[in-house]
Amino acid sequence: MVFETIGKFQLVNGDEDNFDKIMQAVGVPEDKRQRSRNLKPIMEFSHDGDQYKVTGSAEGIAERTKEFVLGVEKDDVTIDGRKVKSTHKRDGKVMVQTEIQENGMVVVYHREVKGDELHVKVTCGDLVANRVYKKL
Repeated sequence: MVFETIGKFQLVNGDEDNFDKIMQAVGVPEDKRQRSRNLKPIMEFSHDGDQYKVTGSAEGIAERTKEFVLGVEKDDVTIDGRKVKSTHKRDGKVMVQTEIQENGMVVVYHREVKGDELHVKVTCGDLVANRVYKKL
């Protein structure tokens, strides 16, 4: 089954309070968390065979592209500079990304397209944030 999250999506509901709690738990400094609260990032997903690509952009932040292969752990750096180990897998129509933080915390992103929206459930321990992106 092909992962259906192909296209360009912009954040319309960031669940800022809960997402901020997750960012705080993994060690994102307050100034960077504060700046991110007002961003409406755009994410573009594509793939060619087993090679997936996600390009993210937001006003005032440099565009970033990440490439990955399903099931292959990859060293990565978050937008705020933290080093993580990231693995992506497909679970039916859901793309699941697991990030292991330097501090040992684990953040999991479940991404699923529902109609013209991308729903992202972000979990870190007992913390949960639900973010919604609209297809552009």
